[in-house]
Amino acid sequence: MFEQMNEQLKSSLKPVSDLAALNMSTLQTLTEKQSALYSSLMSDGMAFVEKATQQKDLTSLAETQKAYAEQLQETLTDAAKDTYGLLTATQQKAGEMVKGMSEEFAASFTVTQ
Repeated sequence: MFEQMNEQLKSSLKPVSDLAALNMSTLQTLTEKQSALYSSLMSDGMAFVEKATQQKDLTSLAETQKAYAEQLQETLTDAAKDTYGLLTATQQKAGEMVKGMSEEFAASFTVTQ
């Protein structure tokens, strides 16, 4: 009797555990992407400063700054697109999981009555 209750509890908590695993995986991926973005921004910023200090006139400095700003905008746009894609995919997967949980719950409730 106790083993049966234990198994039912484990099987009923499995979808919640799967959802938590999905969330952890997504957070880990986001953390890695944000860390790579931060490293990229820092190295690009340092390269810009080094290049900007080598410019002799205002026109060259403005061109260097413009190129850096365009690169920065592209980097941030790509990062935002990647993050949005990851979160959208995770949301769809989580929605499917929740739908599956509700269908299982409804089926088990119908069978037991």
